[in-house]
Amino acid sequence: MKKNFRLLLSVGSLCLACSNAAPATPTPADTSISNGGGGAAGFSSSGGSTASAGGGSAGNAQAGGAQGGAGNGGGAGLGAAAGASGSSGAAGAAGSTSACSGLFCEDFELGMIDPAKWDLKQGAGGTAVVESTLAAHGKYALQVHGLASNTDDYALIVTKAAPAALQGTHFGRAYFFITPKPLTSGHTSMVFAGMNGSGSANGPEPFPKLRYMELANINGGWQMGFDLLDISPLVEEVAYPAGSPQVPTTVWTCMEWQFTDTPDTINLWIDGQPIGTFDDQHVSYPAGHTPGSPLYNGTSSGLIGSYQLFGFGFHDWHPHQPFDLYFDDIVLDTKRVGCLPDQPGPATQ
Repeated sequence: MKKNFRLLLSVGSLCLACSNAAPATPTPADTSISNGGGGAAGFSSSGGSTASAGGGSAGNAQAGGAQGGAGNGGGAGLGAAAGASGSSGAAGAAGSTSACSGLFCEDFELGMIDPAKWDLKQGAGGTAVVESTLAAHGKYALQVHGLASNTDDYALIVTKAAPAALQGTHFGRAYFFITPKPLTSGHTSMVFAGMNGSGSANGPEPFPKLRYMELANINGGWQMGFDLLDISPLVEEVAYPAGSPQVPTTVWTCMEWQFTDTPDTINLWIDGQPIGTFDDQHVSYPAGHTPGSPLYNGTSSGLIGSYQLFGFGFHDWHPHQPFDLYFDDIVLDTKRVGCLPDQPGPATQ
């Protein structure tokens, strides 16, 4: 929940870490599972500047060359690679020829943020680089670094031209690793998907008119929901999963999601297990929502409009401490993707 404005995260590179895998638990809304695939492109509160897949903005060329290698400034001191890093038979190092089994894949094995696929959005001190110190599979992963400051910082990678088939109901997967454990306050977006709205109001940078769904952490637990930034005051509806499951930290974790706009629904799985649902039956904030009543403006359907922009990284709405968040093996598809068969273990610090 953000009492002010809030955004999300982004991640990206070519899917070279794909393999056949099926999650242990079927999707509530769709039990079909695509074969393997890397992680899924996520959704953060950012929205491009066009109705297409969000064109590149000035300065995105910096995402191309200078961000490979191991130099990831501002990290949390992770000194050794993940125990299973590079061990996946399907996820080779740079130069792997394994095919992407989803519609959109990124495993960062180019060793850089691919400027042909991603817009890089950084602000208020947040940074994003591709590094080789910590990876779920293969050699490289995306690292975003947040600061402890009084300003909401962000670092996101956002798709430039995601496949048109993803504009409706879609599924995603991404491996993430976060350290240290989030504090018991604050709201940090991690994945988003949405589009630029047409309302007269403007939200915060980097996408002031974004209408999007997101996955985020808050109070150490999970938050799922949507924001409409082109409306004043902004509209936000979110759910906190029953039992307050905590966001795993200092371990590579497989995160899967389903975003649907007709009706507006989010399903979340962690390591193949269902964590929670957001819809008009499951709303935690604002308080007092009557289950089954419309989410906004008399409806619970079509509030986003279209999923044209997919973002990975972070937007920290209430910064409290420095942190590092890593992404690897992203996949987006129209069917559930599933986790890779070899789950990476904890990393050594």
